[in-house]
Amino acid sequence: MKFYIASRFGLKDKVKEMCDILQEKGHETTTDFWLSHKSIKPYTDNLEFAKQYSVEDINGVLESDVFVIIGDEAGTGMYIELGAAIAQQIKTGKPKIYAIGEHTTRALFYFHPSVIRKNNFEEVLEDLGI
Repeated sequence: MKFYIASRFGLKDKVKEMCDILQEKGHETTTDFWLSHKSIKPYTDNLEFAKQYSVEDINGVLESDVFVIIGDEAGTGMYIELGAAIAQQIKTGKPKIYAIGEHTTRALFYFHPSVIRKNNFEEVLEDLGI
């Protein structure tokens, strides 16, 4: 399966650990590219990178079989990615969407019928039989 893991930029190390676990289990991640991205804020000073990164991120979501968002008190782009995942799931039936962490009640779209809320990544793997 192909996974996309969305989170705020500050949780890159946690996302990398999750990607490593998935790859060890024989799965792909469409997330890897953003782990090597540098911070480009303010976006207006980095227009080309902002265009490139936004296209890569949405394409990664659209190519995934499973989308996982790490709920957090912060973050902005991850919610756009969640919206893209929900729209893609409605249109095509995939990806399967999970929201994990302590803050999966902070945003309205965590309650969309397409989203499965779990406490942690281990519960997602268990739910998927991995």
